[in-house]
Amino acid sequence: MKQPLLLFTALLLATASFAQLPDGSIAPDFTATDINGIEHNLYDILDEGKAVILQFSATWCGPCWSYHTGGALEELNADYGPSGTDELRIFFIEADDTTTDEDLNGSGPSTQGDWVTGTSYPIIDNGGAIFGEYAGAYYPTIYTVCPNRILTESGQASSVDHASIFQANDCAAASLPNDPALLGYTGRDQSPILHNRSYGRKH
Repeated sequence: MKQPLLLFTALLLATASFAQLPDGSIAPDFTATDINGIEHNLYDILDEGKAVILQFSATWCGPCWSYHTGGALEELNADYGPSGTDELRIFFIEADDTTTDEDLNGSGPSTQGDWVTGTSYPIIDNGGAIFGEYAGAYYPTIYTVCPNRILTESGQASSVDHASIFQANDCAAASLPNDPALLGYTGRDQSPILHNRSYGRKH
């Protein structure tokens, strides 16, 4: 009788350990350097009142490639990024640390193509640790993070649907600086530890 119960408990724990961060969670902070050597800090961007889309992908991932080349995020960046209304930042995060710079640029053995050419928003390589902070379980995982630091898994949405998420009333900037508790935390933990870790490009 004890063995089935122990097995069931182990399966539950294993499933929980691979669960995505639920909608309403506070996004973990990170500092990362993109492939052009520019450093970005998530909370600094959010504190400027901007929303952030995080596209976690792997160079070998077919659905990731299809979405990436579909142009939805390029359209969003053109309309709402630094050259548009300047209310949004988008990051492509290559989250499989076993891949190489060659894979990212389309010439390696584990790639769907050239992810760099034609991508107008920052690319962060070697982002597996960041993906881990977000409890990533599959590719692509795409989050929208509001200025109040609350995240939603927005997924492979169209540019219109993505815009409707970060322009919604519940994605308005926090009324006080550095206070993600204003909307109440609805995730797994009522007192999350917010990480500030640095990750760089693979050499």
